Amino acid sequence: MKNKLFIVALMLGAIGAQSQVHIDFDKKVDFTKYRTFKFEPGKVVRKLGLQDTTSTFMNQYIAEAITKDLAAKGLTPTGKDPDLVITYVAGAKEKKEVENYMSGPGFYSPHSRFYGRTGWWGPQWNNFWVTHYEEGTIIIDVYDAKRDQLIWRAYAVSPINNYNEQKFVNKEIAKSFKKYPPKE
Repeated sequence: MKNKLFIVALMLGAIGAQSQVHIDFDKKVDFTKYRTFKFEPGKVVRKLGLQDTTSTFMNQYIAEAITKDLAAKGLTPTGKDPDLVITYVAGAKEKKEVENYMSGPGFYSPHSRFYGRTGWWGPQWNNFWVTHYEEGTIIIDVYDAKRDQLIWRAYAVSPINNYNEQKFVNKEIAKSFKKYPPKE
């Protein structure tokens, strides 16, 4: 029983550690020339693909997190004639993960499912469990305002435990903007 609880705890810990951030950018752009930015509200996609156009809290959380991270890098928010325009797409969906492990008498090998090393030992069996969790995604786009061209994108995906939008947003945006401005 202790082994089963240990394996379940280990798997749940692994799910929480699967946060991924991917960055892509235009390698021909000189990011040092940008000094100001403007945040535009993005899109929030809820369950079943429905777009939430009234998610003022999500807009607020993302705007605050991006402003904090970019201000720490020397950029200034402005409402008029910015160098950069920033927007996003965010959403969450329910995910399932099926896990199993072999148990029963005998040693594990491909042939020991029904036969042990010395002959018949009895069957082994698989223990299965299904883990349900929410997976959140934030895609942040940074555009050159004068050329209206995408120059930088961060794509963050992470399982969400005890869903707290603000905590998730702050964590994923901080990870994303660690790699801004990009270095070749």
